[in-house]
Amino acid sequence: MKPGYVPALGTPLDAEGNFLADSYRRQIRDQIDAGAVGLLCMGSMGIQAFLRSSICPQVARTAVEAAQGIPVFVGAMDTSIARVRERMREMESLDVAGFVLTAPYYSPASQQQMITFFKGAAEGTAHKVLLYDLPGVTQSKITYEMVLQMLREIPNLAGIKSADLQMFRRLKLNLEVPEDFIMVYSGLDTFDIAYHWGITNCLDGMLSCTPKNSKALFDALAAGDKATAARHLNAIVALRDLFVAHDLWPSYTAAMNVLGYAGSYGPDYTGVLASSETAVIRSALAEMGEIDGEGSL
Repeated sequence: MKPGYVPALGTPLDAEGNFLADSYRRQIRDQIDAGAVGLLCMGSMGIQAFLRSSICPQVARTAVEAAQGIPVFVGAMDTSIARVRERMREMESLDVAGFVLTAPYYSPASQQQMITFFKGAAEGTAHKVLLYDLPGVTQSKITYEMVLQMLREIPNLAGIKSADLQMFRRLKLNLEVPEDFIMVYSGLDTFDIAYHWGITNCLDGMLSCTPKNSKALFDALAAGDKATAARHLNAIVALRDLFVAHDLWPSYTAAMNVLGYAGSYGPDYTGVLASSETAVIRSALAEMGEIDGEGSL
């Protein structure tokens, strides 16, 4: 995969939890126009764990059709080998670049149990699979040693998404790791540092609501303009911190709606922002140049 950013797409739903395909297509089009080099469909920000099973194939199919040939990675995260295989089976016929799998997330797992889980899941698809290191949610950390072992034991293992910069640095320096092994960094706060270690792909849900700043960030990195890159990265991080301060999921939904993407983007038990809080989100998006003063792209 060429250098660039991979947005974790938000999944737009109506009040009954039905998928809003037109809104999703518009989001994808804007990400492609901004220079995204790949798309993550139904990652953690895409609330895959909260979607009805019948919705998932619809979301993945829409992403593949709208992607215009850009690689589409699809989340198939679940709590057992059988459940992951069932998810992948419903999407196996799609032209996806790979299925993205976290460790099973209901109960903590040992390292050997995690390896058994990933190996068993990978055997259930002809597609490539990528590891998704998300210990804050799954309670189980994917380690450097585990990645090396799984590279030997899982033929269709194609990459990993992680915020573990030290692990990525070691993988980059290890000649046993294939050159085409995909390493997508999710440590948003320190991505500009990772970039200078040759880790040139960033994946985060915040990138789905900051396409203009994401493009400017990668243009500056490619040009060696560290100061400009840092400014745009700081703007994205500041927006994320604002979301957290005002309640993450309702804030993300408000931002996506301000950007023109209809729907709800959080689990169905989360609320909506007050109009005064939405105005703060709108102001922040305008200040960082994602929208004009009237709230349009």
